[in-house]
Amino acid sequence: MTTENGDPRGLGGWLILPLIGLFVLPIRFVASLINDFLPIFQEGYWEILTTPGTEAYHHLWAPLITFEIVGNAFFIIFDIILVFLFFTKSHRLPTLMIAFLSLNLLFVVSDFFFANLIPAVAAESDPESVKELGRAIIGAMIWIPYFLVSKRVKNTFV
Repeated sequence: MTTENGDPRGLGGWLILPLIGLFVLPIRFVASLINDFLPIFQEGYWEILTTPGTEAYHHLWAPLITFEIVGNAFFIIFDIILVFLFFTKSHRLPTLMIAFLSLNLLFVVSDFFFANLIPAVAAESDPESVKELGRAIIGAMIWIPYFLVSKRVKNTFV
């Protein structure tokens, strides 16, 4: 679909990729909540990590785990709102998508450095965290400029 002057319009082209990402992201976050955080509470790790005097205790475990759970829940809700705005072609979508990408980058960077303040985490090699950090940085570097300058974005979300 194009405008009268031939510029692209509609949910097509490169715009499909961030839309696919918005469908994948909540699945990843829900899986993380179930696989990573649910066992912490079901298997007694919360007490081990957050009770002073235990071998694995560190005063930052409770705030870190809470930060990650609340952050994941926030991004799931934000994501669902963005999917709705995508399909209604709301003029708010580009601004909120840029905010989403920026906040996600800030969240991932903060989480990465906050977690590494805990000696047990810093001592472990965690390629998954580095991969997540890289994904957030590259995603923001690609999609923020796209949502700022794309003719398709300007013509679709009016």
